Amino acid sequence: MKKVMKKLVALALVAVLLVTTGNFGATRKEAQAANNMRGVWLSFIDQQQFLRGKGQADYDAAFRSICQTAASRGLNAIFVHVRSHNDAIYPSKIYPWSSQMLYGVDPGFDPLADMVKIAHENGLQIHAWINPYGYRNKMICGDPSLATNDNIVAGVNEILNNYAVDGIHFDDYFPPIGSANINSMVSRVHQACAAKGKVFGIAPQGNIQNCLAAGADVRTWLSTPGYVDYIAPQIYWTDNYGGAGTNPMSTTRLNAWKALNTAGIPMYVGMALYRSGSPSTADPGWTLNNNNLAKQSSYAQSIGYTGYILYNTASIMAPNAFQQQELAQLK
Repeated sequence: MKKVMKKLVALALVAVLLVTTGNFGATRKEAQAANNMRGVWLSFIDQQQFLRGKGQADYDAAFRSICQTAASRGLNAIFVHVRSHNDAIYPSKIYPWSSQMLYGVDPGFDPLADMVKIAHENGLQIHAWINPYGYRNKMICGDPSLATNDNIVAGVNEILNNYAVDGIHFDDYFPPIGSANINSMVSRVHQACAAKGKVFGIAPQGNIQNCLAAGADVRTWLSTPGYVDYIAPQIYWTDNYGGAGTNPMSTTRLNAWKALNTAGIPMYVGMALYRSGSPSTADPGWTLNNNNLAKQSSYAQSIGYTGYILYNTASIMAPNAFQQQELAQLK
């Protein structure tokens, strides 16, 4: 009898969730966005050595090694560049093959399909990372006629319809086309992801004023539901910033982003593992301490952030002594 009652209570709770949300997929999506994220970015730069001129067996082995290392270090998600320069690393009806990662030619297999399978086999979420307009170094790369909001949304739907990715992810490059135009695109991408029960988030640069000047309207995204499911500002500073090493830049920027978030959007902190141990006159903290990221993550969580994403995979695969210490102390 007790077992029967427990099952009835469980069913009742599920029913309440369905009624209050109206959509089981949305419940899953919201829960996924709020969970403790421990991710890593795999950029097109790191992908080049694994994909350029390589066959399927070699690429799969390399990506599997990355996923296994990430999982062994306690990470639970990988954010993989799939469109970086107005092109793609999967067979697309909209975009040509990636110039940066595939020399612009068909590799003879579908790298994204393999990545989704391998990531999931290793217990990792996989998020398709896109530079929506292919905008870098103050120019739109490749064919500029492809860099339209309609194409971006169609490209997102192409991924969502063909691959079991866990989410869509944008980086911090936006052309000077106006915040209203960019906001329209961001909102439409969010709707497309929501329709599939997937999360959509953006990792803007850590300087809020620079974001706003570039048309990345982070104020609206963090004050109005319907734009992003999470935001992951790139807080690539220590608390020993400046020539004297006394400027608590990391904490200051974490607080500024948190204050901006009046809608309670889930937040992750983007952290610069690759800078650990690298000498910097502007930010001497990277060589003064080997626990910058542990302190940054701990403080971020204390004020409401729900995880972190590390840049980059190269730093988890072959960490220097400082990076090794940083990884060992991260929770």
